Amino acid sequence: MTVWAYARVSTRDQNPQLQLDALAVSGYDELVMEKESGKRGVARPAWEALLARPQSGDTLKFWKSDRWGRSAGHVLTTINELRDRSIMVVSLTENFDLDTKEGRFMFAVLAAAAEYELELRAERQAEGIASALRRQAEGRMLPGKQHIGRPRVVGPAELQTLRRLVDDGTSVTEAARTLKISRSTAYAALTQHAP
Repeated sequence: MTVWAYARVSTRDQNPQLQLDALAVSGYDELVMEKESGKRGVARPAWEALLARPQSGDTLKFWKSDRWGRSAGHVLTTINELRDRSIMVVSLTENFDLDTKEGRFMFAVLAAAAEYELELRAERQAEGIASALRRQAEGRMLPGKQHIGRPRVVGPAELQTLRRLVDDGTSVTEAARTLKISRSTAYAALTQHAP
C-alpha cells in the first residue's frame, strides 16, 4: 500500500513550503507537485496523471482540496471516484472522516463555502477594477493615484534598493514583491537604467 501526496501552487510565485512541510510531517511514499494556475480550464497534468496511479488500498493525501479541486462538485465527484476504487482520501486541513456520511456532508459544505468565497472575491475584484476604470475615465482618480494597479515607475531610491537586492542575490520577482511593484516594472527599470 502506497501513500501518495499531492501539492500545487499557482504560477504567481507562491511558495509550496507550507504544504510540503505538512505533508512531510504526515508522511508519504511518493510526492507529486506542480506549479499551475488554479483557474478553471487550466490543465493540471501532474494531478491528472496522479489520479491513475493509486491502487486499491493506497492513500492519497493533499493539504487542502482547493489545491486540486475546481469546484465543490468536482471535489466531491473526484473523492467519490477514488473511494469507489478503495483509495483512502486524506485532506490535512479539512479534517473530516470521509468514510462516514456525516464527514462527507461536512466536507461538501466546506467545499461549497470555499467555492462561494472564491467567487465573491473574484466578483469584488472585478467591481473594484470597473469602478477604478470609471473614475479614471471621468478624470477623478483617488487622491494620490495617477493610474490603476501597481506603480509603473520607480524613483531613484527604489531603483537603488532594487539594484542592491538583485546584486545581493535576491530574485527580481522577490525584490519586486519587497518593493511592492510588479515584476515587469522591476525588469523594465533594471533594463532602462542599466549601469
